[in-house]
Amino acid sequence: MILVVGATGQVGSRVVRTLRAQGEPVRAMVRDPASAADLAATGAELVVADLGRPETLDAALDGVSAVVATANAVAPIRPGDSAAAVDAGYGELVRRAARAGVSRFVLASVPETDLDEQVPVAATKRRTERLLAESGMSWLSLRMPPFTEVWLALVGSELPLRGEERPTLGRAYPTLRRFRRLTGATIDRHGVMVVPGPASARQAFLSVHDAARALAAGVREDTGSGAVDLGGPESLSWTDVAAIYGRVLGRRVRVVSQPAAAFAVLQRVFTPVAPSLAGVMGLNRLIATSETDWDTTETARRLGLIPLRTVEEILREKAELPVR
Repeated sequence: MILVVGATGQVGSRVVRTLRAQGEPVRAMVRDPASAADLAATGAELVVADLGRPETLDAALDGVSAVVATANAVAPIRPGDSAAAVDAGYGELVRRAARAGVSRFVLASVPETDLDEQVPVAATKRRTERLLAESGMSWLSLRMPPFTEVWLALVGSELPLRGEERPTLGRAYPTLRRFRRLTGATIDRHGVMVVPGPASARQAFLSVHDAARALAAGVREDTGSGAVDLGGPESLSWTDVAAIYGRVLGRRVRVVSQPAAAFAVLQRVFTPVAPSLAGVMGLNRLIATSETDWDTTETARRLGLIPLRTVEEILREKAELPVR
């Protein structure tokens, strides 16, 4: 049995679907079964448990051979969700998984940077990796770059969200919704792409669908152990992305860069009043100060992911979908 933690998220739900399509027995960890009827329809078993309630984890882990963990608190599903609670919950999850006899643990992680300890999501991932290394379990942490269907929406477009099930940016978190109303369609309406950091910075954008395939493949122990980088099939600058949008939308798209210092200020301002939005600002700060100019072809091949989807393929495909 494979337990998927974060099963109702954009990536986690795709992991459930991918594993079920492969005929694997899957237990989807959820907090509200009524919100996961589509996952149950795949044949996945639902279990009610919560990283914020450690006493619920043992039942979820009973009889489990592998865990795939994708949960984070960047865009909360419920009021009161916090990075601190998720961080503590991951510590409990690792300890209890090892105690329950889980043999394989796969973690959805983020690239390592100098700002890790200042960005809550990154800090949680690093701490979890350290706990996994000490746990005695076989483990794989996939450190993945910005997701195409998330970050290309965050910089000002509704296009990447078309056809996406359970999109992170579609969650009913009020502060995030207000932020999206202000910034969500500047590319589509005005040809302006507002990006974190310099326009020349390069990222190996990865589709959430390919990320889910990678995490599902990672339950096989022959895919390796430890922390590894996994990026998309190409490394693009924001200027490159703007040119792709221009070709897809048939209009000129201009890049407006925002300095990392601005995100650092916003992170501090939002932390006491809107912690999750502060987390988004922290991630923007991280993206603004780092690059994932990677060639991870060998890792992708080992996970059976070749070919990976390019940014232009994804955007052109979505441009053909009806607006909902």
